[in-house]
Order: sequence, then structure tokens, then C-alpha cells
Amino acid sequence: MSSEKTNNDIGIRICGIGGMGVILSSIILGKAAIYDHKNAIQTQSYGAEQRGSKVRSDVIISKKESINYPVIDNADILIALSQDAFNKFSPSIKKDGIIIINSDLVQVTEEVNNLYQLPATTMAKELNLKKVANIVMLGAFVKISGIVSEESVIKSISETFRENHVAINIDAFKIGFNYFKE
Repeated sequence: MSSEKTNNDIGIRICGIGGMGVILSSIILGKAAIYDHKNAIQTQSYGAEQRGSKVRSDVIISKKESINYPVIDNADILIALSQDAFNKFSPSIKKDGIIIINSDLVQVTEEVNNLYQLPATTMAKELNLKKVANIVMLGAFVKISGIVSEESVIKSISETFRENHVAINIDAFKIGFNYFKE
């Protein structure tokens, strides 16, 4: 299931609406890549009103010593948390790219190759905290892509959240990670 490229930069675009934790997910992912001894660059874009506007955050992960071009024109992987963001950013995915959607909030009407769907909001509600749907999606992404290790993401979560939020976010990550079989 791993799609890791050995010599190329991998461009990951995470998108949703403000308040969904898009940027937080990308920061956790970038830290995890660094813990795995890779290089990472993270950029973000959001509307002036932030909450409720379309948000995207791009992460480039590379095994090379430096990343020369910190902008993604066409992403290798798109992680979509909301319909509006999916509609806006799905044209920017490479033809052979991977798309991972929160099927509770995103519907794909055309035939798409490499599409992975999981009900992340429902899964987060099972943990009694809808706000961790972004971390559920991150877990699924890690399992599908193999770009970063499970251990590095758990370490990143542990170092990013306050102590009283670490356990619930690790649980959310593991639920997403275990959703797809090997």
C-alpha cells in the first residue's frame, strides 16, 4: 500500500474549512517527517475570516538534504476534510495521485483512481470528540502512504498537544491508522 518515492519530493495537500485542524495536522506531519530523518516544509493558506473559510496546508517531504521549491503546483496526495475545499483543491492533484476523503463530509461524484474514503467525523464522535477528525484522517494517511512512521507521528502528537489532550489524539490517530488493512 506504500506509495513512497525514494528520490522525489512528496507533496501533500490537506484541505478543509477553518476550525477543522488542517494546519495543525500539517504541522504534526512535518514534525513526524523530521523525526524520521527527512526534510519537510509546510505552508498554509486560508481566508481572512479563518473559521468557516477554505483552508489548505501543503507539506513537502523529502529525503534530500534540502527542498528547493517550497510550493506545490500539483499534489501527490490530497487529504480532504470538507466538500468546498475538495471541490476547490481536487483539480490540483496529480493524475496518478492519492485522494483521501472524510466520507461523512465529502462526496466524490466522478470516477477517481486511488480514492480512499473513511467516515472520520463518525469515528471521531465515537471518541466523544468530533474535533479529532483531522487526526483520524492523519492516521489513515500514514497507513496508506507509508511516508512517515507511526512512531514518529505519535511522538509528534505527544510533543504538540498539551498533556491532557495527548491520549485522545493518539487514540484518534490509531483509529484512522487501523481503518485500512495492509
